[in-house]
This record gives sequence, structure tokens and C-alpha cells, in this order.
Amino acid sequence: MSLSRCDITPVPLSHWGDVSMAKPNCKCTIEGHMACAARVPIFSSLGTEELKQIASLIVQKSYKKNELIIEEGSTPHNFMIVNKGKIKVYGYSQDGKEQIMYILTPGDFFGERNLLHNRQADYNAQAMEDTVVCMIQREKFQELLFKFPGISIKIMDVLCGRLEKMESMFKKISPKDVDSRVNMVLLELSHKFGRRHEKGILVELPMNREELANYIGVARETVSRKISSLKDEGIIEILGNKKILILNEEALENSI
Repeated sequence: MSLSRCDITPVPLSHWGDVSMAKPNCKCTIEGHMACAARVPIFSSLGTEELKQIASLIVQKSYKKNELIIEEGSTPHNFMIVNKGKIKVYGYSQDGKEQIMYILTPGDFFGERNLLHNRQADYNAQAMEDTVVCMIQREKFQELLFKFPGISIKIMDVLCGRLEKMESMFKKISPKDVDSRVNMVLLELSHKFGRRHEKGILVELPMNREELANYIGVARETVSRKISSLKDEGIIEILGNKKILILNEEALENSI
């Protein structure tokens, strides 16, 4: 499926989420935006006419690798869908260390809190590679929710899943031993980024070792030692800087 792009006049970062300030010079068709919307789980069950109405609200914006999409302290006003690329959502601990909260891939959405009230972002969102984001302005999205209340239910379902993930992350950062934390994250990444391989599950990691360490709240050296240990035990193979082959998924699960 080909992905369409839009050319949008740059907007100052402090107002980046206000679509009303953007002057889109969009050459995309509604059908192209429908393909984007249909990839999002909360829209996947909607009919053609409903998807057309959603697609008519979408404005796309492209970001280069490492470019900030949301800066902590700004006030975004959009509901956002990842069309292409990867985004990391992160904050900083009290000692100034980066803490990754989410890795978002095509079909994931964020900014749902922006739909309800004006609030300064307490996180940063950064493109991990060249990325395209579909944005729908708050007021227009609220009109959509009134028209299609089923979407509200699906959003709540996804938010409940995110709350569970946050609870899981707190447990990882709690006194649980480092081995269990690393195993838990490898399983989590395998579920989202892994694909079947003749010897197990091939995982193309969306982050480097430093970012992986920040994700689970340990030192980079600790992650490297643990991954080397798993390799020595025959549980995983290391196929490259960002490729891991999980040979024994059950062993990882049993050690959590």
C-alpha cells in the first residue's frame, strides 16, 4: 500500500499542533487519507462513508529523523496518527536521565488527551526515522466522536491498555531484578516488532542499546551484559546491532 504525503508550510514548534495555523498545500486525495485512517485500529471497523468523513479532516506533516514532533511544555491541539516511520515518546527522570515511555509505529495514535482540554505536554515525542504524522484538530475530532460514539469506546479500550502498560513499566522500575526487566522488554518488543523465523522470532529492535537501557531504567552496560548472557545460554542469537533472534521464548517468559 502506497503512502501519500502532504506539503505543509512549517509551523513554529510551540504551535505545531494547531492545524488551523498550518497552510496545507495537500495534493493527497481523500482516498489516500482513507488508506491511512483504515490502518488505525479504532477506525478499522468503520464503513467507507465513515472513513471518508474521517479522511476529510486529516492534515499530514512530515518530520525528519531526530526531529522533535512534540516538545515538553508546548500545548498541542491535535489527535495524531503515525502514518509512516517510528516515534519515541519520552520524558526525563529527576536526575535528568531520558526515560522512554512508548515506541509508536504506523497505526498507533497519540495526543488523545489533547481532545479534552488545553494542557502543556509533560513529554517529548521525537521521530526515530523519517516519519509522517496524520493530524486531526481537536474541535473537528470532538464533532466526529459525537457522530460516531463507537470510536469513543475504542479509544477508551486503547487507553486502558496504555494504563496497563504504564503499570507494567512501574513494576519494571520497581525492585524486580534486572534480568526479569530485560527479559520482559525483549518479549514486549518481540510481540510488536518480531516476525516468525525458522529458528524462532526475529526482532528488529527499534532502538539502540542506550535507548533500550533508558526504556527499562538501567545502565547500558547492564543491558549489554544481560544480552550477552542470554546469548551464552542459547536463548537468543545476536544477528547485528539491532537484530536479535529469540530461540527460546518460553525460557524468557519463565524467568519473569
